[in-house]
Amino acid sequence: MKARLRGLLLGMSIGFMGMLLAGTMITRNLATEGSYAPLKLFNEVLFQIRTSYVDEPKTDTLMKGAYEGMLAQLDPFSEYLTAEEYARLVASNGAQTPGGAAKEATPRGDSGLRPIKKEGMLFILAVRPGSDAEAKGITPGDQIRRIGDRPAREMTLFDVESALSGPPGATVTVSIARREEPRKIDADLTFREPTGEAATLEIVDAKEGIAVLKVAHFGPGAATDIAALLERAGKQRVRRLLIDLRGNAWGGIEEAARAAGLFVGDTAVASVMDREGVTTEIRSGRARSSWSGQPAVLINGGTAEAAELFASALHDGRSAQILGETSFGVGAQQEFLPLKNGAWIRLSVRKYVSISGHAWHGTGLKPDKSLTVTQDGLKPADRLKEQLRQAIEHLRHEAPATAPNAAAGAPEGKRADEGERGL
Repeated sequence: MKARLRGLLLGMSIGFMGMLLAGTMITRNLATEGSYAPLKLFNEVLFQIRTSYVDEPKTDTLMKGAYEGMLAQLDPFSEYLTAEEYARLVASNGAQTPGGAAKEATPRGDSGLRPIKKEGMLFILAVRPGSDAEAKGITPGDQIRRIGDRPAREMTLFDVESALSGPPGATVTVSIARREEPRKIDADLTFREPTGEAATLEIVDAKEGIAVLKVAHFGPGAATDIAALLERAGKQRVRRLLIDLRGNAWGGIEEAARAAGLFVGDTAVASVMDREGVTTEIRSGRARSSWSGQPAVLINGGTAEAAELFASALHDGRSAQILGETSFGVGAQQEFLPLKNGAWIRLSVRKYVSISGHAWHGTGLKPDKSLTVTQDGLKPADRLKEQLRQAIEHLRHEAPATAPNAAAGAPEGKRADEGERGL
């Protein structure tokens, strides 16, 4: 009897374990089916193209287009590079491959254009002040159709960046399309090494103590230049300061962080966050701030990357009001990842996050006060002037004034307003 009972219990246990195992396998198969369902559809589309398209297509070309399209859906910077394209990148820019040494940098000039891809088309995000591109009348928002003899739509972003830079004195022909122009505009651009001041200060109303600090880029030495101008502003009894970041799409994150420290002191100005939510602080590295007031910041669609970090740091750390238009939204770190076929992908793997926890990659910084010029018939330069006028008027009537000796310096880490304000 006991033996029969033991056998019955053993059989029930085996049956139960079998049911659990079968359930686990079914669940796993269903999960696998769900994961691979898009690949089944992809194979079906590929099969139909290869068997039914009017001309026999090249599979390599189809697959390259598929990879490029997939990465283009992420952001303008993630892209697929063939082994040959990556080799050209290394050769032209001295990039460092994993396990290899970087090439010695050689002097290079550029055309003054910051290109960006959007929906497969190439546009000009910003034009560097003092560049040949600015002298030739090229403006942000213009579409690049061709560079030299290559259609822009066939070029990777790295191909474009490489084609728009080279030895100082060399030239490149860029074909531009513009809404206001019925035909293409061809411009021969000469490469120049970046020159000019990182920032300038203009006293626009000495009686009211209003000044505009125009920051063109955050290249090496920008923080030092800005510090000197803030000292000058304090001596000239500036009480209301407008920081103009429109068209600022150049420079490094570290330099922008140092410049932000002039306003917020030695503190965190942003963080870098990976996919798992792990963050690393970016600190200004300054012991004291150089401006004790509450500035306003003017941005537009050409404000990108380092300038966006600077603006967000002042917004959260000094309660600076942001005026103008939504910035472009470049706020991620990219890495090159190798593929088994010898190709590489450039992928955004970490994003910048403001002090209050807001990311701006792909969305941009939204202004607290929108200043959009809508008058018809105005040239781009006149629109910028009108927008600046509106920002100055806003500063004159609504922004709080600071003490005349604003550049005397604030205590370490002290902020003008600890209240949280979202981007």
